[in-house]
Amino acid sequence: MSQEFSKKEYYTRIKWLILGRVVLTTFLVGTLIFIQQRYKIYSFPTASLDYFVLLVFLLTGIYWYLLRKIKNLALFAYLQISIDIVLVSILVYITGGIDSAFSPLYHLVIISGSIILSRRGGYLAASISSILYGTMLDMQYYNAFGFVQSTNFTSLQVLYLVFSNILSFYAVALLSGYLSERLRKTSQELHEKNIDFADLRVLQEHILRSVGSGILTTDMAGRITSWNPAAELITGYSHDEIRNRLQDVFGTSIKGFFGHTDKMKERPYHIRGEIEKKEGTVVQLGMTASLLKDEQDVVRGIILIFQDITKMTEMEEQVRRQERLATVGSLAAGIAHEIRNPLGSISGSIQVLQGELDLQGDNKHLMDIVLRETDRLNTIITEFLEYARPQADLSAILVSGESSEVLLSDLFNETVVLLKNSRDYRDGITITSTVEADAAVKGDPQRLRQVFWNLLINACQAIQERGEITMSASPMPGNDDVTWSRIVIADTGSGIAPENLDKIFDPFFTTRDSAGGTGLGLAIVYRIVEDHGGTIEVESQAGRGTAFTIKLPGIEVPAYSAVPERLRKSEQL
Repeated sequence: MSQEFSKKEYYTRIKWLILGRVVLTTFLVGTLIFIQQRYKIYSFPTASLDYFVLLVFLLTGIYWYLLRKIKNLALFAYLQISIDIVLVSILVYITGGIDSAFSPLYHLVIISGSIILSRRGGYLAASISSILYGTMLDMQYYNAFGFVQSTNFTSLQVLYLVFSNILSFYAVALLSGYLSERLRKTSQELHEKNIDFADLRVLQEHILRSVGSGILTTDMAGRITSWNPAAELITGYSHDEIRNRLQDVFGTSIKGFFGHTDKMKERPYHIRGEIEKKEGTVVQLGMTASLLKDEQDVVRGIILIFQDITKMTEMEEQVRRQERLATVGSLAAGIAHEIRNPLGSISGSIQVLQGELDLQGDNKHLMDIVLRETDRLNTIITEFLEYARPQADLSAILVSGESSEVLLSDLFNETVVLLKNSRDYRDGITITSTVEADAAVKGDPQRLRQVFWNLLINACQAIQERGEITMSASPMPGNDDVTWSRIVIADTGSGIAPENLDKIFDPFFTTRDSAGGTGLGLAIVYRIVEDHGGTIEVESQAGRGTAFTIKLPGIEVPAYSAVPERLRKSEQL
């Protein structure tokens, strides 16, 4: 005998069968007992009904006890349905047999059998009901075994009544079985759909938790209805903190989404903006908005997907800067060679003329201007050539191993000595150097010296009267047994205006007058640091000073054992 339902389903249905039997018996038989005692509408004694009710209650107690003990609940259900048919037959017999008004209770038992035991249970209940009801009517008709013959029906009427009831039993079994089967299949499909829906919901939650992009949904009033962990990580705000602060955090850029719903019907709406995180830092966001629709395709809100593109924006700026550098570099070599040769001839010729001619007054002043401007042009060409120096030259040196392991302490000292003998240095400037003994890099010492020289010259020029320049270098942990060196050169000068911070590494950008600089110094610094595989960053506040932070690949870790202990810690230079 195969079970069509789970044990839990059988348990639930049998429990309702037990409770339903008690309620129905109490109501129907109790009502009949009350009417019979008061109005005597039937000839049978009321005591027989009392015994019947007690029998039902006794069986109910037994069933309730066995419900938790019996493992084969399907067989237990078959037993109860069969006993219920016997009970209905007893009640029909007590209340007059063929004259009884309780014969429709057979149909309720058949329906119960179909609900609990599917079609097989319904047909079995219909068969047992047909046998017992038909047998009882036959014995009543023939006065057998104490059954009293009814005077209200003829033999043909009894035969027709038996036939019609049996037909109705099987009809009810057929219909209730069909409906029970449909109910079972529908319940099973609903259960499977619920499982699929639960799996889909879990999958959706896992996706929202795992995706790296921030995702939020809003209603049409702009209130946030969902907020995934990545959104909390990017902004620093939890769902409760940002629930009613969408406009405050995202600003006016997100407000525009609600005015472009027509555009979003065709394609998602893209925009870039910036927000201030909870801790106060400002980040750039790339945002994509789409319409949130329900199953009727009615717009219910907006889905906003956003990412922190601050690093990507910085990389794009670096790429643009590289493109500008590459363009200038490709032109530099040709222009420099075409200009430098005749410029040298002009400078030499003027110097010869100046020595041979006795120039006085304005003529001598004009000749000095020509020589000075010629030297200035030569300086520009020299820096231009340095800036346009092919990157492949240094890369080949680094790869081949011909580059030197440079101690930054020595390099700092040499550069400072040169600086103190330059015209840009003056007595009001104090230079302090703090270098750790194992701070060393692998590269071209001449080009690295030019990096520090250019930065120190800029620092001296930024200090108006008195100020301090600090230089520091220390190793940093890296990967693959290679350490990095962190170099900081800071001054207390006039600083850089915020609008110029993104331009200082561009070629020919300068804030000094035309006679004071070429605008190539920091561009050359950037190029040399990049050629060495490092990075350079700048922080500045107008009126308070500027700090350049350089990170360069250092030497391999085992090589540190050979570094001599000749550190100048906080040495006053």
